[in-house]
Amino acid sequence: MVKPKRRAMSPEHASEVKKGGHNNEQHFAKIIGGHVNRGSHTDKRDVVDSQDRSHSVKSGTWWQVFLYGRERLANNTMFQALGDVATIMVECLDAYPKTFEEYIANKNAAKQRLRPHMKQLLAELSKPRIFKAFLDKALFDGGNAEYLSVYIGKANDPLCHKQFHIFHKNDVTKALYNDVTLANSQARNEKQTPEQKVVFCSELMGKQIGEIEDRHDSLVHYQEMKFRLNAESVFNILKDATKSTSPNKVRNQATAYGRAATLFK
Repeated sequence: MVKPKRRAMSPEHASEVKKGGHNNEQHFAKIIGGHVNRGSHTDKRDVVDSQDRSHSVKSGTWWQVFLYGRERLANNTMFQALGDVATIMVECLDAYPKTFEEYIANKNAAKQRLRPHMKQLLAELSKPRIFKAFLDKALFDGGNAEYLSVYIGKANDPLCHKQFHIFHKNDVTKALYNDVTLANSQARNEKQTPEQKVVFCSELMGKQIGEIEDRHDSLVHYQEMKFRLNAESVFNILKDATKSTSPNKVRNQATAYGRAATLFK
């Protein structure tokens, strides 16, 4: 089956998504008796609970784990420590011409230039040590956040409808590392070009649950590296990986699993 092409998000929609994310963080903070981190939101510490534990808070159908431009990748010391991942990602972005107009004039040339770099990115991320460290950095900023706390639903849903699920970062990275196989995207018809992404394929779910790709869909979002994951699929993987430990309902609207279940009182 050929997946429908995603349309670029309008500025209005992007603003609503951002507002929804802030609402979700405020709801989670209220439920657990914590507070929203008013500092930088680039370090994944969205909410700090009453025991000073930091949470990366997610909601919605797809989680945009990161969206980095060239300078962020080139200068981020944490990503620079992940083998050649940052260098190759920059090379992927540099496969595109400097301006969006040049890309529109000859899309195929850029796509063909990208192919060898995406193959290199797959090879680098497939190294076990690199992949595990990448998951930790991307999801938890290398440990700055200790927990992934998720609501499987729309961020703008009312507080009374929300049930949050809390997972320790070690359980998250281990579960995804053990379940996911990486691959390059393939052309499904003659109009598509292969090796444009690194895709995350889940053994448990039997399908693709995430991807790393270049954003090149507008003047606003051009030459940016995006990593996203499907919320429901990841949630099911995490629940399956922590099923040996009984969930702990730590609040009326919050349940902890696995290692988190034993740490939350």
